[in-house]
Amino acid sequence: MVTIYDVANKAGVGMKTVSRVLNDEAHVRPAMRARVLQAIEELGYRPNLAARQLAASRSFLISFIMNDVSSSYQTSMLVAASAECRRRNYHLVVEIMEPDERATGLVERVMANLRPDGIMLVPPLSNDADLVQAIANRGTKLVRVAATLQGYGHIVPVRDTEVSQKLVAHLLASGKRRIALIAPPYVKAAAHERVTGYKLALAAAEIPLEANYIVQGDFTFASGKSATERLLALPQPPDAIFAANDAMALGAMAELQQRGIDIPEDMAVAGFDDSPGSRTVYPPLTTARQPISGMARDAIAKLLGGPVDQEPLMPELIIRGSTQVGFVEAIAQDK
Repeated sequence: MVTIYDVANKAGVGMKTVSRVLNDEAHVRPAMRARVLQAIEELGYRPNLAARQLAASRSFLISFIMNDVSSSYQTSMLVAASAECRRRNYHLVVEIMEPDERATGLVERVMANLRPDGIMLVPPLSNDADLVQAIANRGTKLVRVAATLQGYGHIVPVRDTEVSQKLVAHLLASGKRRIALIAPPYVKAAAHERVTGYKLALAAAEIPLEANYIVQGDFTFASGKSATERLLALPQPPDAIFAANDAMALGAMAELQQRGIDIPEDMAVAGFDDSPGSRTVYPPLTTARQPISGMARDAIAKLLGGPVDQEPLMPELIIRGSTQVGFVEAIAQDK
């Protein structure tokens, strides 16, 4: 078994220095930290969690609270945060908030069972006022990704307005003029910046905003399908749909394909998040790729006191076949 003594001997440092690196303490010279980490990697050393907890009076656990295991956004963030914690010799522990569970009860359960050094929340829970207040009452460190609700905890900001404006401008550039929006369910959600970007793009093109073209969804496939039904029932249906997330966009595509409506010739569709489904559907979905790794990195850094990028993280526009007229013909020619 590889011990802390073996690491110290290989790195040529004292065991106290190795312990400080393992506990992610400050005031360790970068070169010294690099030597210790290299020794840990080469020896395959795995610190004993119980011993570290006893020595440092910390749990070395971060609790990731989520409410929807089917959400590709939440699960992608979970995977990225877990990798970041592992890199820092921490462990990420998942807690599921049930639909009927009270925030105070959940927080009490988490603190009693885990005693985490911090808690990480992502949308929609990062904007759950009751949950945030329950964590604040315990005084536990908290980081909230893409939160618009001000108050307790560190916030990792993400700016969705600019990329949403670019996405709608792309639809306009492809010749679409009647662009509908399947909007997020909450006005104060982080995703509401996507609504702002939609409106700004139309205004820049001097296209009047049509209230009938804005239909609210709830981030699910079913709500995207239902919203598309309502849009197609309008006297003059849209010729493009921008959905505030990929799940609703995929629902929209399913409804259109069931009706034999060509995508994107008759109706272009775009989403947001770059979920796995956006890449496997046909034609593949134009979307905005969230900077998941950067968001997770900054979130864990805020909890553990490390350096954080000062510039807001920006999603990336990914253009695919669901908005590109001639996409199918191009694929056929390649074959």
